[in-house]
This record gives sequence, structure tokens and C-alpha cells, in this order.
Amino acid sequence: MRRWSAAATLCLLASLIFASAAQGRIFFTVSAGEPHLVALWSVGGSGGGARKLRARMPVGPEGGVATLSRDGQRILCICRNGEIDSVRLDGTHLRRLGPLPRAVRYGIVTLSSTGRAFWVNGNRRIVSRQAGSRRQQVFRGVAAPEAVLDERVVPSPDGRRIAYVACGCLESACGDEDVQTLLAANADGSDRTVVFRSSGLAKEIWEVAWSSDGSKLIFSDGTGEGDPKGELPVSYPREYFVAPADGSNPAGTRVVLPLNASDPFFSPDATRLIFSERTRSSVELWTSGSDGSGPAPLLPTSCRDFRCEFSPRVFAWR
Repeated sequence: MRRWSAAATLCLLASLIFASAAQGRIFFTVSAGEPHLVALWSVGGSGGGARKLRARMPVGPEGGVATLSRDGQRILCICRNGEIDSVRLDGTHLRRLGPLPRAVRYGIVTLSSTGRAFWVNGNRRIVSRQAGSRRQQVFRGVAAPEAVLDERVVPSPDGRRIAYVACGCLESACGDEDVQTLLAANADGSDRTVVFRSSGLAKEIWEVAWSSDGSKLIFSDGTGEGDPKGELPVSYPREYFVAPADGSNPAGTRVVLPLNASDPFFSPDATRLIFSERTRSSVELWTSGSDGSGPAPLLPTSCRDFRCEFSPRVFAWR
């Protein structure tokens, strides 16, 4: 009986350890309580063990640029103005990887897990540069003269693909100049695919994030804001969709999240979502099923409405 009890105890402990590992760890940025600064944080997938990894890093218009390296050993970030850096997973050992071009230091720059930085130049071209290199790669994100690119390029977790949004007609005589298109392509611009199409006044594809295996994307469509000129409805609701990255469902599948949700991000197995939720007194991290079911708070943050310049934004879940 004692042998059975000991074996059962060991099995239980092993299952608990496995379950804890299966939950993974979540990495995110959140306002540091000072203008134009964010802090790096991590928390367990079940909400325990929250740790502040780095107290202050400068931000651009996006509210903090960070990603997990492809080997999972470092966080790549724009931790100091004008350069790409890396830190260990505990936020220590800040190391400079390379400079950013002066012209984009205060623009929207995103980082891939390989250390390549991406940004948009001249409304139609996507530029990238590997950290530590001065050689830039440039390609046209759209060829149609009526279309322009949104400023944010979103690399996939393995760094091999990117997603970006084009505003306007991609083909001549498309019949709707207010169309927006979510596109996916290889990091060099090849193999471009239409993932999702949207049209209508005040529509805006935003908050794009990849699943960990790169097979699908989650994103918002709609501004969620009123129209100060009175030309549109008082509010155009923000909706969330998931669509395959191969373009096989350009209409997408709707995901119902709470009214004040933003920036959803997939769990490693894509069965759950984590997102920011603005409550009456603060902005918290919440989780739900991948279809939005069972939303529940995961982690309160120090990001209060009056001081929350940048909401919590998850950049990795491993």
C-alpha cells in the first residue's frame, strides 16, 4: 500500500509539473507609469509568478517593441533609443545588437524573432534590416497606385513570414475605395497571400497577431470609435476575426470578445487567447477560449486608466 501511495504521489507531482509547463509563460509590455516608457513583464499561463523583467524602456507609437528570440533564450527589444538590443529572460544583461536608421527611430518598427527589424517607407515599400547589419532589404508591399500600406508589419513567430495591411484597391476598378486587405508574405516579400478583406466606412484592420505555428492570424476590424464629424454612425463596433494564413477563408471566422477587449494573442497550442481588458478602474490581462468563450481575468496590472499610456500588450507565450 505504501509503495502504491508513493507511486501515486510521484505521478500526481509529475502531472502537476507537466500541467504547469503546458501553461507556459506569457511575456508582455505595459506602461511604466512615466511618459513614453514601458516595462517588460512576464507571468505564468495560469496567472501566477508575475515578474517585472525590466522597469523602463523607451517606446515608439506602438507602445513598446519586443519579441522573443527564435531559440527562446532572449528577449529582443528596442530597449534604448535608436538601437536594437537583447536581454535575458529575466531582463538582465542588456546587450546592443545594432543601430536603427536615424529616419525610423521614432516611427513604427517591429522586430522578428531572428533580430530583423521591419518598417514601412513611402506608403508602399517594406524595408527590413538584420540587427548588426547595414544592408537593407526593400520590396513593394503593394503595386496598385490606389493602395497604401498601414505602418505596422507583423512578423510570424519563426520570423519567416510577415503580415501587413493595405488600404485601398489592390486591383483596378475594385468598386470600393474603402477596402482594406490583410496580407501575408515571406519575409522577403515573395509568396504574397490575401488573408482577409474588409470594406466599409470607418473600418480598420488592426491588432494583428500570429498563432505560434504560423498557420492563422487573429485581428480586429472596425475602429470602435465615434465619428466627430457626424458623417458616420455614433460608433462602429470593433470585431475580432481569425483567418488561415494561407488565404483559404478570406471572410474569416468571428471571435466574440468582451466589449473593451484589445490586442488578443494566441496560447502556444492556439486553444486559448489572452487579451487586454479595460475595466472601470484599470486595464487587466484576461484569458478566454480561442472562440472567446469563458473570459476571465488573469492578472491585474498597475496600469490605471489615468496613467495607462500604453495598455498591456503580449508579445510572446511560450
